[in-house]
Amino acid sequence: MTALSQLNASEKKLLKSTRLATIYTADTYAIKSVSRDFTIEPHNPNFELSVLLKLSPKCNPYVIQLIDWRSVGDDLELLFPLYQMDLHDFMRRKYKSSLNPYYTISEGTSCHAGFRNRFDVDKHAFNFVSQLAHGLDFLHSNGIIHRDIKPQNILIDRKNDLTTLVITDFGISYDSQNLQQLKVEPLDKKITDVSTSVYKAPELLFGVKNYTYAIDIWALMVLISQWFQEKAENPHHSIPAIFDDGSGSFSDGGSGSDIKLIISIFDQLGRPSIAEWPEVQNYGSCDALCGMFGSDGDNKYILNQSYEDRLKRLHAILPRLSEISNSKEQSALTNCILGMLSFESSSRWKSIDIINELSR
Repeated sequence: MTALSQLNASEKKLLKSTRLATIYTADTYAIKSVSRDFTIEPHNPNFELSVLLKLSPKCNPYVIQLIDWRSVGDDLELLFPLYQMDLHDFMRRKYKSSLNPYYTISEGTSCHAGFRNRFDVDKHAFNFVSQLAHGLDFLHSNGIIHRDIKPQNILIDRKNDLTTLVITDFGISYDSQNLQQLKVEPLDKKITDVSTSVYKAPELLFGVKNYTYAIDIWALMVLISQWFQEKAENPHHSIPAIFDDGSGSFSDGGSGSDIKLIISIFDQLGRPSIAEWPEVQNYGSCDALCGMFGSDGDNKYILNQSYEDRLKRLHAILPRLSEISNSKEQSALTNCILGMLSFESSSRWKSIDIINELSR
């Protein structure tokens, strides 16, 4: 096993740099360098290292393996296997321009026709959901809430004809078994400014601080929904999902917001009454919810409808579901997505529920 000290520093190449981390490549490895001196909650390199040291010896194929680590001054360096692509890149490359190069347009007519989604749901969807559910089940059974599930944090390992999805980036993860982290973030006072953009669960949007692993399940559902969208205005800017927070819109400068996301979620799935959402009623911003939207619901909440009506709604907002040719797999995936849609997180399916449904 290669150690950081064995790598030739002159072979390090910058791959990516953010406010909080710098990623280098060296041969077949990736090196993540993070500052221990400059941190912004909920980012914490010490907790990230703790999670990796806890999980890596257990060698789950769907979770990144930490090979080595060391402190260099105020920085922490983490050594991982190098992967050539993440799921976001994979999904983005599957969008193909809808523009017909032989089509002649009149002056003043836009030639922009968008991009069609050619992600092969028939080939990948069932298998990918199963892998990600197994990866999340491993995390959750070890007390870990990832808190930032999104395509950019899923790496792709391609060997021969096999494609394996690998969950990475534990920079804001929460370990419910880490006593040091519990002192900073008690179980009932977790930071709610976690998750990214459209992947935020509704309980986060309404200030529920005693949230659970269920926020990862919601994020997974949103990620899955991206495979079943038909088209995008510009996938290089934003890959559409079941919900929209405005960050993918060019008309308003691409400024996403939580309120836009809340409105989009309610538009797509309907709004339950506050009595049907006890975690917000008891632990969240109940006054804000009722003040903006009322307490009675809108009689359109998808999970209050018949199973047949739920299916119609789901196929309308995920139009490519019908492209899954295996009826058993299509039915199982549909049931999984419906199970992940619950606003009340205690009723939302767990990772093991997804695994069991896909294994029937």
